[in-house]
Amino acid sequence: MATSPRASVADAVRNAVPFLVITVLWIAVMIAVYGLFLVTKPSGITYDAWVHAFVFAVPAIGYVGQVLQQAVASGA
Repeated sequence: MATSPRASVADAVRNAVPFLVITVLWIAVMIAVYGLFLVTKPSGITYDAWVHAFVFAVPAIGYVGQVLQQAVASGA
């Protein structure tokens, strides 16, 4: 039996909520790590752009891992 459009939309939303929660949490983690980086930076020191980008790269690796895990779990 075919599912109704309303049920299909409800299933899509239900499957999207974990991804959205993970996205919001990882954005908060990235901002917190970057804020900690800026607060603990010694005065009089200036970093190149690649150093600032690397601060975002480490949490981004965790985020990509979570996204891939979610994609594999929902696609199987």
